Amino acid sequence: MNPPPESDPAEGPLDLAGPDELDELDELDEFHDFDDLDDLDDSGEKSASRLARVVSGVLGLLVIGLLVVLFTRSGDTGPRQASSPLLGRAVPELVGTTLDGSTFDIDSTRGRWVLVNFFASWCIPCQAEHPELVKFSERHAATGDAMMVSVVNGDTEEAVRKFFAEEGGDWPVILDAKTAAVDFVVLQVPESFLVSPAGVVVAKWNGETTADAIDAVIEDFRAEAGAAGS
Repeated sequence: MNPPPESDPAEGPLDLAGPDELDELDELDEFHDFDDLDDLDDSGEKSASRLARVVSGVLGLLVIGLLVVLFTRSGDTGPRQASSPLLGRAVPELVGTTLDGSTFDIDSTRGRWVLVNFFASWCIPCQAEHPELVKFSERHAATGDAMMVSVVNGDTEEAVRKFFAEEGGDWPVILDAKTAAVDFVVLQVPESFLVSPAGVVVAKWNGETTADAIDAVIEDFRAEAGAAGS
């Protein structure tokens, strides 16, 4: 049997850990628990994943918002027509007392274009739109082929009288058409409906419209009718 190797005095004595040192190593190992480190790694990965999803969602919403803005702005040259369940259907009944005390019945307007405008004197867009309605009315006053009728919605007779006295407008203004807003499915003012000479609703505008926009629709229908009759 070979004898155990002798230690080299130059290297110093062999350092062997005693019981106390082994206990300290065990405590150190518990402090640096590798399972805990794995848990920290997993938690960090989950947090990073959640953050990535949130950032991705926000960016997606921003892109969609930008596309909506670009879509609504592109080719926007004037008031745009709105959808309505009334389009292509007979105009609902519209009867009421006007500012001058007479009775208006939309059935009596057959043979003329009629713009039915729901408004209130306190409504800022209604105030801005009013000069265009005056323009439309005056354009057709001589020929009588088209006319205006206003339907008061959520306003007082006194305020409406003052408004027309100051801003002008010579057409029927209905004060008491209580169910008209429901019949025409009006959600806010101003809203306008263009009724053909045959009594059919052919166009609707939400918000402000202009005399040119209204006349453009009338001319389009006249052109189509002329082409169909030729």
